[in-house]
Amino acid sequence: MSSPQPRLRETAGNGTAPSSPPLLLRPWTHEDAEPLVRHHRDPQLRAWLATHLDTTVQARAWVDAQSAGWAAGTRAAFAIVEDTAAGRPAPLGHIAVTGAGAAAVRVGYWTAPEARGRGIASRALARVARWVADEDGPFAGRTPELVHAVGNEGSCRTALACGFSLTATLPAAPPARSRAQHLHTAAVPGTPPGAQRAARAA
Repeated sequence: MSSPQPRLRETAGNGTAPSSPPLLLRPWTHEDAEPLVRHHRDPQLRAWLATHLDTTVQARAWVDAQSAGWAAGTRAAFAIVEDTAAGRPAPLGHIAVTGAGAAAVRVGYWTAPEARGRGIASRALARVARWVADEDGPFAGRTPELVHAVGNEGSCRTALACGFSLTATLPAAPPARSRAQHLHTAAVPGTPPGAQRAARAA
């Protein structure tokens, strides 16, 4: 793609506490290599990720791969940071949308240890789902899906809270899929999962 990857900001009324800065989802850069390696040392994160980044060289190569995916129109990967006025905040997590052609797109995410329990993943997921559903971009209007390994209860709770219904269990199929996975799908195609949840609560 010739256009730069967008930076997605949370809008007012996202339900966060007044003291919590809104989230900014921005492209990954080489400056994020050290935080990436630090986050990938977390045992809980390593237990679920297929790719482990152990050195800054590996992390920079990973960032380059994310940029290449955007250029090809098959992947949009975002660093999750708090949108503060001062400095360059360190990434709190990662969220990405992948897909080719007209099929449904897959969303995946992880959060750093210091971000867990703060609603960071669900807020980022709701923002990305809104972008996929009704904003200009390579995946506009396509149905978001989400997969996670069976047993990853945190990811399962996040998906359900954001309106992604559990629709299937995919059996393990090594080497591509080493363990069984849950498949979640946006409950109403073309509607942001965050909006679905708000409508049910109204």
